[in-house]
Parts: sequence; structure tokens; C-alpha cells
Amino acid sequence: MVPPRTRYRNAALKIVFISLTLLLTSCGSVPFLTKTTPPVPRPSERELSWSEVEARLAPATALIRFELPQAGPFLATGVAYAPGLLLTIAPPLEGGAPQSVQVLLPGSSEPRPAELRGVSPCDGIAVVALQPTTDLSLAPLGSASETDIGIDVLVYGHSASDSDGAPVSAPAVIAGVTTDTRRAIEEIGVTIDLSGFTEGSLLVNRHAAVLGLLLPTGLFLPAERARAAADVLAEGRGLLWLGLGLSPHRNPQRFGTDKGLVVLRVTPNGPAASAGIEPGMLLTHVDGTELESFAQLCGILRQHRQGDELPIELRRVTGQELIVTQARPRIGESAHVPLTELRRDPRPRPVRTPVTTTWTFDRPEEAADWPTGSSQTGTGELRDGSYVITLNQPNAFGIFPPLSLGAGTDQRIIARVSLPENAGAGMIVRSSQEPNGSRNLYLCAVIRAGGQLLATCSLAVAGQSAVLLPATPLAAIDPATDPLELELAAQDTQLLFRVAGETVAELDDPLLGYGQVALWVESFDTVPVTVRFHEVHVELLPQ
Repeated sequence: MVPPRTRYRNAALKIVFISLTLLLTSCGSVPFLTKTTPPVPRPSERELSWSEVEARLAPATALIRFELPQAGPFLATGVAYAPGLLLTIAPPLEGGAPQSVQVLLPGSSEPRPAELRGVSPCDGIAVVALQPTTDLSLAPLGSASETDIGIDVLVYGHSASDSDGAPVSAPAVIAGVTTDTRRAIEEIGVTIDLSGFTEGSLLVNRHAAVLGLLLPTGLFLPAERARAAADVLAEGRGLLWLGLGLSPHRNPQRFGTDKGLVVLRVTPNGPAASAGIEPGMLLTHVDGTELESFAQLCGILRQHRQGDELPIELRRVTGQELIVTQARPRIGESAHVPLTELRRDPRPRPVRTPVTTTWTFDRPEEAADWPTGSSQTGTGELRDGSYVITLNQPNAFGIFPPLSLGAGTDQRIIARVSLPENAGAGMIVRSSQEPNGSRNLYLCAVIRAGGQLLATCSLAVAGQSAVLLPATPLAAIDPATDPLELELAAQDTQLLFRVAGETVAELDDPLLGYGQVALWVESFDTVPVTVRFHEVHVELLPQ
């Protein structure tokens, strides 16, 4: 009845094997002169001590300083992966391109100027070329057989608090991986706190093979993925950046298609903003290709260079019209080019009869409408005029839909609930399930903890979650109020959440357009937790 807890922070308990491409020895020549670059070191055939691993990495590791136009310096650890080239993590681009790049080489106290060959926010990496070229030692990359859950690894990089000092290290164990489904990138998790390291710090095994680079998420980007993207950037592609925050959607009723990515954010003065693109638009075509995923957009960007014009098609909904427009942002650069309107299509909203249902939980026939029974996590039952849900495990949660109702578009659910200490209760609207089992939903809930009430709202699209309303104390509501009346309504793109008659949140989000309603219950470190719903009222427009 109650599904097991699947928080994002625990997703790193899966396992993946990483395949890393070994660098090849190459040579270059000019008339009457032949220069052979040193062979790329291979991982050690025997296991090394951590001090031996550090001795191999030290000559290939450098500190990179990006001077950002608004945010100041951004420091990252870089690793020499090809002659004269350093691989590192992408710096933030919200304020524009870095104004300068400097590299502090191993054993040196004076930084040297460097050239930024390319940045790919999609892949999360940057490639920096030393000026003039310096033949640093190159770091060996690992192979799939060298990566497994539970193996000993070393985190090696520069200290976030002592940027002028020598690299630091800390032993760890691989806990597994999680997949960033938005970018189709698997990221490696380890068992230690990494806040003391600069981004880009290296994850290495006992054979001195580099397995990954530390991302801002606290996870590691596999070296194979980073190297494949670096080979493209090393050609001098520049900033492969549009200045857009994008998300998949599940709102074909609004946009007239289930394809495309919704624009959530636009970087001020960035490429997209200068081309007239605004939040709320749907990006449907890029370079003549119908867009289905963020990873697909990244692939298209890699085929271009900074400064290229990129024709894109967008949709914007205004009242009863769907307006199709075309923009031509310049990759990595601002170019004020107005949008071109291609056509306007009517967007009539079908007339449907609302469905209204109320449950008081004192009629026997209502038992068929709600999930009941027992599981390892908890129980659900209708008794004493209430829907009673008990969670037997700490940090467990449950989603409880009324089984007699189908999916709808506009929805409103009201519930009166008795909520104990260290528990949360709330409502879900527009809930649907992806083929892989992940969920799409809007959730607003109230938490009773520490003698106070807090409210929060969140969103999940294809299993990727985002906070719409951070946990907010409900100062205007008496914490002793029992039962609490909760109300959550979704109409077109508007969300309204009320607690005890007080408006807690008014939100605008276009990502979800349909789905089921449900109740939500969660426990916080205290078991058992029993939540009672005394009455539930639902209004919805059938899909």
C-alpha cells in the first residue's frame, strides 16, 4: 500500500560500470624536425598506496582560476589529459563569459595565463589550454573493470579554503551512481563529505586511474563522459551556451504537443534573452530538429561553435491563442534580433462537466474508494469516521489516491486532517506516472515539527523534483489547531494552497496539465505516526 521511500539522496545506491577511453600516443612533425610527445601513462598494473597514487597525480594536477564578470573568481581543480590541455568543471556563465583564465601549475607559486578553449554547461566541463603550451605529465584514465561499488577510492584536488596550497586528498568508498535524467548523465557518489574540495577535484582508484571529476552537486562526472565532450571543445568551440533554464513538461493541453522543453529561466543579457526568449515559452525545434530532450539539445549544440546563429522555434500561449514564433540566438553571445511570428492558432478549451465528490469516511461503500490494508511500511484503514494512515518506519511516506476517480485537468482538493508531531500531510494534484515508474506531480503539504507548523510545495517531472515553496513557518495559524483544513487547487497554470483558510502560496507553473488527485502522508524520524483524514472533497474537470 505504502511505496518504499525513494528520496533523491538515496538514489546513489545503484551501481554502474564506467568505461573510460585510454589516451593514445601521437606524434607531430614539420619538415626536418620530428617531435614525439611523451607516452600517456597507463594505470598501474598493481595496487598502489595512496601516497604513491598522489605522487603520480601531482604533476598532472593544477588549480584553474576563472575570473567571472559579476561573481568574481571561480576556482577549480584541473587535470592534464592531453598535451597542453587541462580538463575541468564548467564555470558558472550566468553573468557572461570568464574575463580571464589563469592556471597555477604544480610546484609553482605564480599563476600563468591560459586560453579557454570551450565550455559546455550541458556536459558540465571546460577545456583550458596553457599559454605557451607546457608539457605537463598526463593523468591516466581508468577502464570499466576498475570501477565497482564499494571499492576504495581517493578524492584528490585543491582545497576550497586554501587555494594557494598544495592539493589535498581524502580516502573514500564508491557508494554507487545516480542518473541525471535531464542531461542523461550518470554521476558517481562516494561516502564522505566533499565540501572542503574545489569543484573539478579528481576521483581516483588504487591504480592511479582517474574515474571522475567533482561536480557542484557533490557527485562525480565519469571521466569517460568528460573526455568525450572535451575532445569536441578542444577544437576551440568556445561557449556552447544559450542562457536558458529548461524542463520537460506534461502539459500537451496547453502547448498542443507533448514534445519540447519549457523555458523556466532566461539569463539576463544572455544569448536567449537578447533574442527575445522569455520564461513560459515552449522550445519545440532547434536547428530544424523537433526537440524531445535536453540531452538532444546538448548534442545539437556540440555540432556548433560560439557565435553561430541557431534557428529555433517556440510556442507561447496567450489567452485563447497559441502563437508560434522563430528566434535566432547567437550561441554564447548576445545579439539583439527580434522574434519572428510564424502563425497564430486558436486554443479553444473544451467544455466539460466538473466531477464533484465528497468522502466523510462513515459510509461502508467508501471503503472501495481508498487504498487500505497493510504493508511493511504501514497501514491504511477506514474507521471511526476517518481515513486512518499509520506509518511504521521512520522517514517513510505514502501517496493515497481516491481509486474511483480518473485523471483530470483543473482540480481542487480540500481535506480536514489531524496531524501529530513529527509528521506531514498534504495533497497532490495532476499526478501521473511515466513508463519507467517515475512520477509527475504537484505536492503541497503541512509539517508539524518542534511545536510549529510549516508549509511547503514541490514539483516532480519524470522523477526530477524541484522546490516551488521552501519550508515556511505558518506564523498566522495556531499550531494547536486540530483538525487542520488544507486546500490545493490547480487551474490552468495557477496553483493555490490554503491552510486553515489562510493563503500560503499562489504559484504559476506550466509544466503539468493533467493527472490524478491524491493524499500525502510522511513521517519524520518518529514511529509509529498516525494521521487521520476526517473529510475529503474533490472537484475536477475530467481529462
